[in-house]
Amino acid sequence: MLKWQIGLLVIVAGSGLAGVMALTNPSRAAYENYAVDRIGELAKDKCDRAPNGLGVFIQGPCRAAIEAYKPELRPILAAATIRQNWILFSIYRSNIMVPIVNLQVQVESIGIFDRFFVYKTP
Repeated sequence: MLKWQIGLLVIVAGSGLAGVMALTNPSRAAYENYAVDRIGELAKDKCDRAPNGLGVFIQGPCRAAIEAYKPELRPILAAATIRQNWILFSIYRSNIMVPIVNLQVQVESIGIFDRFFVYKTP
């Protein structure tokens, strides 16, 4: 192949990849759904790790309280999240308090290809 053909192939392939990345950059609403579930799981894990072996006794009520709290968590999360949209991907930083289990959560994630990857958690 000639150099210009290789160059053209690289440009077309790179443009195609950039187009796919831009089209699959997840929305803020998708992140909020993901983060509410993720933070809920972190809070439930804290329920399971209650001091002095009490986890067995409070696990059920604690988990139920967190499930009931999830709808209230979304607007709080929306206010506590910063999104940096780089067109091809987005970076999300959330700093939120879950008062039911006294859990302070700082999560940083990247959204790319319709998925979220957490790269920093508590």
